[in-house]
Amino acid sequence: MCAGKENTSSPLVKWSVPVANVVNLMPHPDVWQGISVEAAYPAKYLPEQILESGRRIILDFGETLTGRVRLRLESLKAPDSPVRLKLLAAELPYEAYHDPDTYTSGLGRGWFQEELITAYELPEDIELPRRYSLRYLVIDIVACPRHSGLKITRAEVIAQSSVGEKLPAPLPGWDRQFAAIDNVCSRTLRNCMQEFPEDGPKRDRRLWLGDLRLQALVNHVTFQRYDIFEKGIRLLYDCKDERGMIPGAVMMSPAPHASSFVLDYSLLSGRLLLEHCQFSGNLKIGDELFDDTAHQLDFFRSGFDSKGNYHLPPGWIFIDHIKGFDRFTPYICTAIWAAEAVAELAELLNKPDKVASSLRDEVNSWRQMLRNTMLDRESGFLRSGRSGQLSWANQIWGVLANVLTPEEGRDVLSRLDKTGNILKPNSPYLMHYFLESCCSCGLNDLLADTIRRYWGGMIRHGADTFWEIYNEDTPLYTPYGNGDDPRNNSACHAWSGTPGWFLRTLFNN
Repeated sequence: MCAGKENTSSPLVKWSVPVANVVNLMPHPDVWQGISVEAAYPAKYLPEQILESGRRIILDFGETLTGRVRLRLESLKAPDSPVRLKLLAAELPYEAYHDPDTYTSGLGRGWFQEELITAYELPEDIELPRRYSLRYLVIDIVACPRHSGLKITRAEVIAQSSVGEKLPAPLPGWDRQFAAIDNVCSRTLRNCMQEFPEDGPKRDRRLWLGDLRLQALVNHVTFQRYDIFEKGIRLLYDCKDERGMIPGAVMMSPAPHASSFVLDYSLLSGRLLLEHCQFSGNLKIGDELFDDTAHQLDFFRSGFDSKGNYHLPPGWIFIDHIKGFDRFTPYICTAIWAAEAVAELAELLNKPDKVASSLRDEVNSWRQMLRNTMLDRESGFLRSGRSGQLSWANQIWGVLANVLTPEEGRDVLSRLDKTGNILKPNSPYLMHYFLESCCSCGLNDLLADTIRRYWGGMIRHGADTFWEIYNEDTPLYTPYGNGDDPRNNSACHAWSGTPGWFLRTLFNN
């Protein structure tokens, strides 16, 4: 259990969203993930339907929501036996269409939002026992009374969020695509903003440091609930281990506790804390947590040997979900970027001048080390590891860390899409940092084009919240286990909504 306060609750605002339509799901080779949604009939006709055993209906609530499902079940006359329903709440059509019993991928099936319920007396109002993230509800009538039939006369989601229902209005001057992308960004954040900022309300429903930093950017230009983010920051810092390492993630049950330690996430605590102080104006928390933040760099420094050569320390380094990915260069660049943030935070907090200056001296030596060992002078690209692996991540993080000059950064970022035999991102998390690297070296046109293509692509494929995983060329890609079954990918994920930050700061006229 973490030290500090145990009370982690935040008031939740709740609202009712009635079912919008009844739909059918059909295999279709030309749509994303191969499952199309076809209207069956408007929801106003649902109470008229007489349902029998063996029947399936699929409810569409019109948008992805976080909340609890309520159903009212009735019969034509007094029933002679109970009603039994099998239910599956789903975010995407692919998840709703396929039988959960066929799932074989890496993450536990327990994340599937399925229930088996029995109603003994009709009419009866039923609230399903768990909170879901869903747009679709699949209802299979397992058993119902022989002669009285079953009717579902009301179906609704009691949606919830700590920031309420309303989404920010689009800014003047945006075209329809930018407005639509921003709207989906805000809905994604809203649905993840529960008692604390969750990474995904379906899976894993945790406080992740890497996600929190990206959520905080969007929160600053939308809901501005700095209190909830400060609570998240304090939870992470309170759960540091005996070495003083800040965890990458915290789980809340049965009490707040560290669930994962991720080396690059721990480093990013410096950026998270700096930006929270800048956004909220609360420098007190920066003073309180500064030493813990600066200490995260010691875990990076432990990788240097007596000759000044760097070896990756043991532990989990994320950067992105990429098979066969060498993380040497992007991890060092993350440390450089983090140390710069700690130096800037020291200046903001009026720490002695030597604190920032000594950090920057170290950073300059780390930059030079990478330029000497990993910069391919012929191509201009940064490589990684003994194999000299080429990846987008090397260039993205090399630009952010100023290992590459702004001119070099503009050159390599502009050529990434045209370069073969290079490892590409698989998630909006690393794609966010591509946008951030474009911003840092003045490639705003490339940044805007990428938002339109990549995040606009998710919308064209039906997204109304942005997804945890999106590989533009592989619809069924999942990083979890073997095979091509993406049902445990989250379709509403905190790290995916950051175009809202760029749209509202760079394209706000």
